Amino acid sequence: MNQLRVRLLLWVLVPMTLVLALMAVVSWQNARSTALLVQDRRLLASAEVMAGQVRWQGDRIGAETPPAALQMFASREQDRVYFQVRTASGEVLAGWPDLTKGDATPEDAPRYRSVEYHGDALRMVTLTRHLYRGGITTAVLVSVAESRHAYHHLLQTLWRPVLVQESALLALALALMVVGLTLELKPLLHLRRDLQARETDDFSPLGTGQLQRELRPIVDTINQYATRLTAQVNIQKRFIADAAHQMRTPVAIMSTQLDYAAHLTQDPELSETLRAVRACARRQKDLINQLLSLSHAESSRAANLPRKKAKLLDLVQEVLVDLSVLADDKAIDLGLSATSAEVAIWTYPTLVHAIAFNLVDNAIRYTPDGGHVTVHVGPGENGGAVLQVDDTGPGIPDAMKARVFERFSRGNMSDNDGFGLGLAIVGEAVKACGADIELAARSTGGLSAIVRLPLDQS
Repeated sequence: MNQLRVRLLLWVLVPMTLVLALMAVVSWQNARSTALLVQDRRLLASAEVMAGQVRWQGDRIGAETPPAALQMFASREQDRVYFQVRTASGEVLAGWPDLTKGDATPEDAPRYRSVEYHGDALRMVTLTRHLYRGGITTAVLVSVAESRHAYHHLLQTLWRPVLVQESALLALALALMVVGLTLELKPLLHLRRDLQARETDDFSPLGTGQLQRELRPIVDTINQYATRLTAQVNIQKRFIADAAHQMRTPVAIMSTQLDYAAHLTQDPELSETLRAVRACARRQKDLINQLLSLSHAESSRAANLPRKKAKLLDLVQEVLVDLSVLADDKAIDLGLSATSAEVAIWTYPTLVHAIAFNLVDNAIRYTPDGGHVTVHVGPGENGGAVLQVDDTGPGIPDAMKARVFERFSRGNMSDNDGFGLGLAIVGEAVKACGADIELAARSTGGLSAIVRLPLDQS
């Protein structure tokens, strides 16, 4: 986004800067021409006054320098003024003898030029005055020169305000463009924040109400892609759910037949084989149940179904009854601690049951034989309810806590007979219920899984 903003600014600012730079050069040329014209006119006026005082005085030409000819150069810059009156043959009548040297060709029009005199840069004008006497024409050249201090001051006075105005215009344009781009890109920034805040499985359409017309086709294309992706994901979910349902009945029948066959046979080797097959069937049944629970958690979250009121303690007691046989097989002390029997929540009871079941099931499976698993139920600090499962198992390293909610992730217990779906089901169910979960290491060893369920909305 920042790159897009910078590029848009550059595409506007670079041409504008070039145009303003060209305008600054043109303004400087105009100011220079104006300052030069002012100086040239002042020089010409002074030369004309001096030329008007050149006349025949008896047998020779005389030249006077009236004060008015020099007073017009008075300024605070205190420029130096030089003048010379001479004939075309080189005879100097008045002024600085070395201001101009050699013979000069009389010209009808005033001639302006820039010269250097004793280290001073001067602007000079030369004007020709023709005197007539006895049918003879004598040309007299009047030259007036001035240093350039007043010229440079006038040049800066004319050009500097223009430069300041153009710089201010460029700065104002930059500020307005930044504000304009920020306002115009704000809907796009909102769209980015909306996408960043979404869950990974949220494929709902993006809103286009605030977007500019040019951006709407892009968002529409994204929405169409999200719709196709949602359809594919739903197909996969339905396939898993349907496959699990189809497999559930045959596996249950096979487990029953294996139990019956184990009671009929008296052969020790066959009994051992049947027990191994029955254990495999039980693990297959657990996998199917977990897949169904995961599918139910995902579908409940996506469908945003209405919640129901349920007592957390009743749900937990059902879970403990279901898992008591598994705990007895490992000689694990399975306990319950409830601070209140009236902890009621508005939620999805099936999902809360799945949360409690999988947390307790995981705790039992990962706790060594003879260990302890304790479930705590009580009200939360800010309302709602808290479900906490403590065990004396190996715990989960901090580096792996973020990954244990991924499917088929089994923490650091790869030798356990689980499938890595228990905590994935818990994670999906917690999100669907609007709850949050924390995995914390116990000071005495083991793990505490703490689920904070939302406030009772009854």
